[in-house]
Amino acid sequence: MRKFIIAITSVILLSSCKQTANESVSGKTEIKKDSIKVEDAAKIKQSDSNLLEQFSKNKNELVLQLKSLSNKEAANALYEKYFEENSTLLQQIAAKESGVLDKFYNDDEADKKAVKLLGEKLSKHQVQYWEIGEGYVEIEPLNDFYYKIFKNYVTDDYKDYLYLKSEENKSLYSADAGLVISFKDLGDRIISWENFMTKYPNSKLIASVKEEYKNYQMDYLVGQDNTPTAERSSDEKYIYPENIQEFNRFLKKYPKSPTVPLINLFLENFKSESIFDILRAEQSKL
Repeated sequence: MRKFIIAITSVILLSSCKQTANESVSGKTEIKKDSIKVEDAAKIKQSDSNLLEQFSKNKNELVLQLKSLSNKEAANALYEKYFEENSTLLQQIAAKESGVLDKFYNDDEADKKAVKLLGEKLSKHQVQYWEIGEGYVEIEPLNDFYYKIFKNYVTDDYKDYLYLKSEENKSLYSADAGLVISFKDLGDRIISWENFMTKYPNSKLIASVKEEYKNYQMDYLVGQDNTPTAERSSDEKYIYPENIQEFNRFLKKYPKSPTVPLINLFLENFKSESIFDILRAEQSKL
C-alpha cells in the first residue's frame, strides 16, 4: 500500500513539474512574440520617418554604381529604372507628409511653422515643394536633379533630354486649367523638342518625347480652358490679338517648323466645332 501511495505521489509531482515547465516555455514564447511585435512596430515607425534619408541614400549608391558601368547604354537603362523607383518613393514621402501639405496655404501660425520646417528638411535632400494649382502641393526633386547626376554617364540624346527637362522644370507649366508660362515660351519649347527629334531620330526617347510634343502643340494652338487662344463662345468668333501676334512671330522665325502647317490650319479652321479633331488628324501625319 505504501509503495502504491508513493507511486501516485510521484506521478502527481511529475505531472505538476511538467505543467510548470510547459507554462514556463509558453510564457517565454509569448514574450518572444510580443517582443517581435514591438520590434516590428519600431522598424515600421523608423522606416516611415526615414524616407527622405532613404531618398538620399539611394542617390549616393546610384552615383557609385554609375562610376562602375562599362558603357553609356547601361547608364541610360539605369536612369530609366532610377527615375521610376524615385517617383514611387517621392509619392510615399508626399503621402507621409500629406498632413503638412494639406495645410500649405493655411494662415495659422502653427501650420506655417510646420510647412517651413518641412521645407527646410526637404531642401537638405534636394527635393522641394511643387505647387500645382487648385490648392495642391507635391514634393519633387530640384529641377536639375537628374541632369546633374547622369549628364557625364548617359548617351548624348539622354543628356540633351535631361537638360531640356531641367530647363522646363524651372517653372510650373500649367495650373488651374490654364497655362502658367507664356505662349511665346511654349512656342520656343516646341522648337527645342523639334530640334531634339531631328538630331536624334532613332533615340529610345522619341516615342515619349513626341507624345509630349504633340500636347505642347495643341496647347499652343488652342490653349487650355482658362487660357484659350480664341473666343469661341460668342456669335462673333475670333483669335485673340496677342495670340495672332505670337503666331506671326513663330511663322516668321521658324518657317520650316513642322508646326507651321498646324498654325495655318488653325487660322483657317478655328471657328469649326471640330477644330480639335482637325488638328489631331494633321498631327498624326507627323
